[in-house]
Amino acid sequence: MQAFHTQLAVGTYALVAWFSLYLLIAEALRMWTRTSSLSPAHRAHIAESFVSGVQGVACSVVGVMTVIACWHDVMRDKYPLALYYSSIGTAYFIYDLWAMFRSHSARSECDSVGALLLSYVKKDLLMIVHHLTIVCVLFPAVVYHSPMGHFFIGCFFCTELSTPFVNARVILSRLGLKNSTIYMVNGILMMIVFSMCRVAMFPVMYAVYLSQQTRAPSHIHALASIPITCHLSCLLVLAPQIYWLNMMVKGAVAVLKSTPSQLSKDY
Repeated sequence: MQAFHTQLAVGTYALVAWFSLYLLIAEALRMWTRTSSLSPAHRAHIAESFVSGVQGVACSVVGVMTVIACWHDVMRDKYPLALYYSSIGTAYFIYDLWAMFRSHSARSECDSVGALLLSYVKKDLLMIVHHLTIVCVLFPAVVYHSPMGHFFIGCFFCTELSTPFVNARVILSRLGLKNSTIYMVNGILMMIVFSMCRVAMFPVMYAVYLSQQTRAPSHIHALASIPITCHLSCLLVLAPQIYWLNMMVKGAVAVLKSTPSQLSKDY
């Protein structure tokens, strides 16, 4: 019970911190000369992306540390920092549902709260489901109900390695730098890191697990011993990653085919 209260306290402080960071960045953007003339929707999007990038860096650092600490025994090794960051990550995804809604409302023309909520759900349904799955299923299942070691938690945290690149792309776009070299380089790095950390990470996890299951008569038996909920959790997280990677590749192809004047447009 004491551990639960500690986790709850960490999550509560983290939730306040995420909201505070967002409001601080939003105010700084309003006062900064370069961004003060941007629309409220663009400033909200930049603030949301900045906080998301901070979370991505923090989560991926904890993930790498956890993977290194638990590499030698993926089924039993524990790393306390991974548990604490699970509460911080949960708080972030709760906050981000609000931040996404704020960005959506800033650019929406709906004249009622009901219509605004409906349009938000329709436009960002995949992201909303992704966030709710992580908050309500993935974190509780992995942290509190799974007998597995923290190596797998670290791997899930490492999927956030691509987040800073994704958000840098948004920020550069809003600042009018879509024609810049740094935008192109960031886009290439974004696709490479995203494909490695959000798609290739899953077969790597299974491969490392199978390499340590020397007592199983075959890999098939070892895979069969994994609870079905683990396979389903991986599938729920992997499916949207494949979709988003496909969107990134299509976007990159569109950029290569576009003229400079087309790139400067704000979509």
